[in-house]
Amino acid sequence: MAMLRIDDYFDFGTNTVHNASSWQFALDSDFVQIIDESLDDKVNVKTWHSQLRRLDGPGYYKDLDKLYARVKVHIDNTVSPWYVIPTGNQNDQEVIVTEEDGSQATYNSLEIGLN
Repeated sequence: MAMLRIDDYFDFGTNTVHNASSWQFALDSDFVQIIDESLDDKVNVKTWHSQLRRLDGPGYYKDLDKLYARVKVHIDNTVSPWYVIPTGNQNDQEVIVTEEDGSQATYNSLEIGLN
């Protein structure tokens, strides 16, 4: 599974609404081999999850060294260009562990043996 999130989007002076987003995950930087996409998505405006279903057969990707992602922001009738997200790696992810007292520690998934 993979998740994309828009934390901040600033719209200066137009007084318009961020009413949709377009999302894509791909195996290549040219976005020819698109794993999953949600275009003009009015439900998942700020966050989108994908199971990353395999293109070459049944099942899901879980060990990609390079996962490419991009997003477009839809503001009323105006659509932004694609914003390309830095390349992800499913084998090297940040894991946050929360203790009972509320304290948190951040680990790398390779450090704690999740891969």
